[in-house]
Amino acid sequence: MRKSHKQAKIIVSPFFVKNAGIIRYVDNPNDFFRNEEAFSNYPGFDHPLAWAPIKSKHKPALVKAIWKSHKDLRGYIGWAKYARSWDVKTVSRFADDHIRDTPPNEHCLFFIGGEVVGMGSLVSCYTPYDAQIALWVTSGYHGKGIGKKIVDTLEHIAFRVWGFEQLYYEHDAYNQNSKKLPQKCGFNFSHTFDSKKSAERESGFWFSWVKNRPEGLPDGILQGRAIKDFTNP
Repeated sequence: MRKSHKQAKIIVSPFFVKNAGIIRYVDNPNDFFRNEEAFSNYPGFDHPLAWAPIKSKHKPALVKAIWKSHKDLRGYIGWAKYARSWDVKTVSRFADDHIRDTPPNEHCLFFIGGEVVGMGSLVSCYTPYDAQIALWVTSGYHGKGIGKKIVDTLEHIAFRVWGFEQLYYEHDAYNQNSKKLPQKCGFNFSHTFDSKKSAERESGFWFSWVKNRPEGLPDGILQGRAIKDFTNP
């Protein structure tokens, strides 16, 4: 993920949207997995795919996912270089940094059967009216469509809740797991750029893909719609 340009400050309250229309939102993952018979299992698994904004109670599952995935993550994500040596307190600080991040940045975890199978974020990008998707999929879950589900969910939030005008997806040229994803999700090539290498297998040459907000959508927060329209009752 490219370091984002400084964005004009937008004062809003954090909010969480239930049932984004893509996959099931989990307010309490433990309760959800005890009462999941009403929801379809994710193909190839005995549980549905679900998501929730990252919270303190997710830290134990996040620790397992990061430790399990460190060999894959450290290749293209700078912070993951020493992730396997992180103790629980370090992972806890990592989670807290994401929990405390200010809107419109959003950080979500994705679960199957209580296990974290991926993490996705919406972060500021080039202007106050666009955002960038950053994500990783837990080792052992690649090639199962989970990355696309993460993108679809964050796209829904970006366009239909926040009302961003453009959404970017950027990846290093050597990152094989990311190369095909933006095209599968309907993104168009935008530009390339050079970036300082911060991970083990990066080339330093990046591709940027962009998707425009569909015409005719109802106003989002950035167009002046009330935040209460999107918050849980």
